[in-house]
Amino acid sequence: MLKKFSAMILALIMTVSLVTSCSEGDSSSSNGSTSSSSAAADSADSSTESAVETVEASLTIDGESIDTDNLIMCTIDGVDVDFETFRYYYFYTLNLYENTYGVTMDIISETDGAFDLLMSDVITQLKQEYVTLHLCEENDIELTDEDYEQIEETIETAKSNYDTDEEYVQALESSYLTEDLYRRMVELSTLYQKVEDTLFTNGGKYATTEDEFREIVQDPEQYARVLQILIPYQCQVEITDEDTLDSYDDMTLSEKYSAKETAYNALSEEEQEAARDEAHALAEEVAEMAQNGDDFESLIAEYGWDPGMENNSQGYYMSHDTNFVQEFIDAGFELEENEVSGPVESSTYGWFILKRLPVDMDYVEENIDSMIIEYDTPTISQLYSDIMDEMEVSYGEYYDQITPESIT
Repeated sequence: MLKKFSAMILALIMTVSLVTSCSEGDSSSSNGSTSSSSAAADSADSSTESAVETVEASLTIDGESIDTDNLIMCTIDGVDVDFETFRYYYFYTLNLYENTYGVTMDIISETDGAFDLLMSDVITQLKQEYVTLHLCEENDIELTDEDYEQIEETIETAKSNYDTDEEYVQALESSYLTEDLYRRMVELSTLYQKVEDTLFTNGGKYATTEDEFREIVQDPEQYARVLQILIPYQCQVEITDEDTLDSYDDMTLSEKYSAKETAYNALSEEEQEAARDEAHALAEEVAEMAQNGDDFESLIAEYGWDPGMENNSQGYYMSHDTNFVQEFIDAGFELEENEVSGPVESSTYGWFILKRLPVDMDYVEENIDSMIIEYDTPTISQLYSDIMDEMEVSYGEYYDQITPESIT
């Protein structure tokens, strides 16, 4: 049952995102994830009243209330995790399950092994956060007096959003924070940004240099630039919902894609198979036109369903590690410059028709900073993973006795 639950979580994480989900408008860090400490640092800096009911923090083991003052729940990479810190990450992870995956504590409680998986993910969240501390110690990165002044300003700004100190504290509590923990989170978030700026941006210890990148991007074995026409499985499906039909012409391409997907998902298996066959036939037709010399960009405008091409009209730049579906990467690198592919199927999206273009070095020079960050992201993600794998974890006396009812 645990494997089934884990598979469900994994499937829910892998949401449809049209080829470049992690490369467009992503404010996450270069290690590919959003910092929990950053989320905590932002949580009180809002004048909107929290919808979360404040519950007094407590730990109950075998029906007995445990004194949590100075209670160490676990130690990660030599850093003691006290109860209030552990509690924050516990509910942070639980809220991720619920808000992102629709998995509630009721489901967890009723599913064999699910609570163990939750607790494991809490430790993973903590380890991910403490990579920052690990890298700070390893690279002599510390908070300066100026950083501490900025931290105080951040906290005062957060307080100013509330009429009284009591309201401010209540807002923190509704996010499973105390004033002390919030301060520590703001400090960690600041260190997190210093690590990003010092180690992972251009010129940093783990960053590819501009000269190195210029060589890489001009090597056709390492870098490719492609245009694509996406023909999704659902593109030929008729929309029957009257409200959707009324507004369809005014929708963005992304909204039209979603509307078609909704209509496709409502079909029977036989009807979906017929829709896929129609889409495949269209893909074959469009590929033939492209290979016969029809203007590729005009074909994108007429037949393409990838909203990303609207924002990346110059094409997608990618390495072998870019966060695209593997079929897309493989097909792109197999092409010679100015060559057009036949329909390439991805079980996630449908069919791609690709055209590989020469790398535009003027475009590269204009966007070299962001392109280096994107290029380095898989390597930095692996660095985070390696550090986390090496972290030693020890557990406090009550850890193994925690149940779904223990922490409030």
